[in-house]
Amino acid sequence: MQIVYHAAHSADAQLVRGLLAEEGIRSFVFGGALEGGAGLLPVRVEVADEDAERARAVIQAWQDAAVPLDDEGDDEADRDYGDDATPEHVESGNLYRPLNQRLPSRHTGTGLGGIVFALIAGALGGAIATGIAMQPRNSQQPIDYDGDGRPDEALFYEGERLRRVEADRNGDGEVDQRTHYDDRGLTTEIEEDQDFDGVRETASRYENGQLAGRSADYDGDGQVDRQQTFKRGVLQSEQWFDRGGHLVKRIDYVDERPVSGEFDSDGDGVRDTARDYDPRGEISARRPLPAPTP
Repeated sequence: MQIVYHAAHSADAQLVRGLLAEEGIRSFVFGGALEGGAGLLPVRVEVADEDAERARAVIQAWQDAAVPLDDEGDDEADRDYGDDATPEHVESGNLYRPLNQRLPSRHTGTGLGGIVFALIAGALGGAIATGIAMQPRNSQQPIDYDGDGRPDEALFYEGERLRRVEADRNGDGEVDQRTHYDDRGLTTEIEEDQDFDGVRETASRYENGQLAGRSADYDGDGQVDRQQTFKRGVLQSEQWFDRGGHLVKRIDYVDERPVSGEFDSDGDGVRDTARDYDPRGEISARRPLPAPTP
């Protein structure tokens, strides 16, 4: 954003804002909300960087087109027209003058109430414009790493914050990985299509940027088939579920090495066998589990 006009007060700023709007230039008034009983405080008009040069040109052209104050201008301003309306040539000239160059008009009836209304309207308009300006703008940045004309990744921003990255890892034109980020720029979730069938069946959850959990629905029935838990990014346990949602296999890990677990050997949905693992992850011992209490 760049300042293109310093106004005497909100009414002046809103006049310029309307002038720019007629030229298709979006502008914002700042400082109007600071006007108070102590007097009129400076108000400024700002536009986006890419519109600044054109906005200044429009304002300059408007000011240059104002009816010039010639040597007799002061006499004209001081002239008393009595009870009659101000002559038309004075009023029409005012239409093209900046506010600080306008000649007096005695029939407008604006008075103090009109000025107060203009200031309130200007302050309100400035506050609304400021709120709109503060809203983050969404943007997207495609990246083509291999130069084949198709984006391999797309970065999605909210304002200046990266919110999401979508990736096509196998070049088939479909998004097979989607990564989400929080306000700090840390990963919160990753959705993945590991078999590239068009369905992201795996979801990983992150806490403070570290992997905390991962779940997978391999058959697409909406139920978790496999679930892993992590502590500070280190694998702690792994669970498998059948179509009925029963836990049929569990493995516990220490330093990401399996140490013990339980297994449903006959497929009845009940874990009946305990297993121990050696340092290489091979089953070193097994024993039956007690039958569950009815």
